[in-house]
Formats: sequence, structure tokens, C-alpha cells
Amino acid sequence: MKRKLFFLIEKLEINRSERITISTLLVLLVFTGSFFGFKQPKVFYDPEHYAELEQIFHERSRVIEEERERIMARYRPALPETSQAAPTALSVISEPVQADTSRSAIEPSQGLININNATAEQLQQLPGIGPAYAQRIVEWREENGNFTSKEQLLEVRGIGQRRLETIIPLITL
Repeated sequence: MKRKLFFLIEKLEINRSERITISTLLVLLVFTGSFFGFKQPKVFYDPEHYAELEQIFHERSRVIEEERERIMARYRPALPETSQAAPTALSVISEPVQADTSRSAIEPSQGLININNATAEQLQQLPGIGPAYAQRIVEWREENGNFTSKEQLLEVRGIGQRRLETIIPLITL
């Protein structure tokens, strides 16, 4: 082992003063590493200060959530006062799906936007859908035909799961 180390040093052409310097630096590195490894850092924690910051955080979060709810209220359909019987799964399956182009894209009774008939301007009424996304939806519809499920919007470039979850209650087929 000693012989291999000697030949390595000779190959690298490290002289005696450089070896001493490297050895000294290695000893200092080990010493400081062990010193800081055993020393516990002091924690300067003021619970009152953090309680105040936490209160500010919760207040701002509440304001942001209220603002989001206020904006989303514009896009949510108004529910009628009288509850109607929900359609059964069998009745939903048995109804034929037909593309009716005579209907408007916005159904006034529910306030939902029909993504199979809507123009780019009407699609822009959805939250998070601007001119570019609306144009992509229209182009996808022209290339592939009508949407058969709301989840097909994920095939439109740029529309991800998060954006789809936001707009899914506001659209219809």
C-alpha cells in the first residue's frame, strides 16, 4: 500500500510542501466537521412572532378563498328551489346521444355552456379559458367531432386535470 501511494504521489508530481498543505487542510476539515456535527445549533424561536405570522396567513387565506368563491359564484348555475327527481342511471344510459346543432351553446335554464356548440367567445366565459384555449377547443372539435365526455377536454393541448376540475361543473355536452 505504501509503495502504491508513493508511486501515485510521484505520478502527480506533488512536492513535500504541497503534501503538508493538503494534509493540514484534511485535518482541519475533519476537525471542523466533527465539531459542527456534535454541536447543536441554537434555535431562536419566538412563539408570539410565529403566532402573529400564522394569524396573518390564515386571514389572507380566508380573503383569497372568499374572493375565489365570489368569482366562482358567477359561473355556478342557480339551483331551483323545488327539487326535482334525479334521473336514474338506467334512464341516462337509455337516452340516445344526438348532436343537436340548433340548440344554443348556453342553455338558459341551467347556465351551462355546451362545449359541442359553443363559439370561442362563449367558451371564454369559463374560468381559466382565454382566447387561446377556446380556439384550441374549437379546433379539436373541428378535427375530431363532438365531445362525447367532459374528460375528453384533457386531450386539448394545455388543459390539465386541475383546469378541467374547475370548469367541469360549468359545461355540458
